[in-house]
Amino acid sequence: MAANTKTYRFLSWGLGTQSTYLGVLSALGKLPKVDAIIHADTQWEREASYKIKEFYTPWFEKKGIPVLEDTAGNIRELGAAEHIHIPFWTSDGGPLQRQCTAKFKINVFKRQARSFAGFDSRKPPHPKPGQFEVWLGYSYDEPERMKPSQVKFMKRKYPLIENKITRNDCKEGLAELGLPVPVKSACIGCPYRSASEWLDLKENSPNEWQDAVAFDRENRNNPLAARTGSTTDHLFVWKKGIPLDEVDLVEEAKKERDGKQLHLFVCVDGCFT
Repeated sequence: MAANTKTYRFLSWGLGTQSTYLGVLSALGKLPKVDAIIHADTQWEREASYKIKEFYTPWFEKKGIPVLEDTAGNIRELGAAEHIHIPFWTSDGGPLQRQCTAKFKINVFKRQARSFAGFDSRKPPHPKPGQFEVWLGYSYDEPERMKPSQVKFMKRKYPLIENKITRNDCKEGLAELGLPVPVKSACIGCPYRSASEWLDLKENSPNEWQDAVAFDRENRNNPLAARTGSTTDHLFVWKKGIPLDEVDLVEEAKKERDGKQLHLFVCVDGCFT
C-alpha cells in the first residue's frame, strides 16, 4: 500500500473570534480551503461559546468543511484532580506550569488530525514532517503568540497575521457578514483571564461566575500543589493571590485599561521608526 504523502490543512477552532473568522474566510474562498476544522472541547467553556459552536458547525459543514470534535475530558473535574495541569497562581508567586493546553487541546487536536488523514493515533506509520499544516487564529495585534510547533509533522500557520488582520477586523468582518461574533474563548475558571474578562463574567454570566468562584475555593489547599515544586499549597485563580470573590474587579479593570494605554504610547513612541 502506498504511503500517504498528501499535505493536509487543518484549522484549530477554539470557538473564539479570530479562529471563527479564519474559518469563515476559508469557507467563503477568501483564503485557501482547509480540509477540516478541529475543535478540542475542554467541556468547561462559556455557554455563549457553545452557542457559537452550535451555530457555526452546520454553517461550516454546509460550505463543505467537516468539523471534527474530541475531548480529553472535563477540565474542571480533571485539571486539578490527579495532577495539576491548570496554571494556578500561588501565594508565593506563580503561575504554576501550564500543562492544560497540551493535555486538553494539542493532544486532542493531534489525535483527530491523524485519524482524519488515516493515521493511527497510537502507532506508526507517522505523518511525514510538515505534512499537517495547522492554522491558528492569532491576529495581527498579537504576533508574540507565534511559536514553532513541537510536533514534527505539524507546521503552524498564522493566516491572520500574514494578512495583517487584527482582532477588531475579525469582529467587524463577522458583523458585516451578519454572522454572530463570539465572546473571547477560555475555560470558565482560566487563571489567565484579565480583570475585565472576570468583570464581564460576573456581571453578565452570574452562574458561570459562581462556578469559577467555587472552583477557586475548592482548590485553595489542593495537596497536589506540592508535586509541582511550589513552596506553598495555597492556589488561586486570580493572578494576585487573592480569593476571586474578594477582588475589586472594577478597580483592577481600570488599572488594566490605564496600563494598556501607557503600553500603547510607549510602543508607538519607541518601537516604530
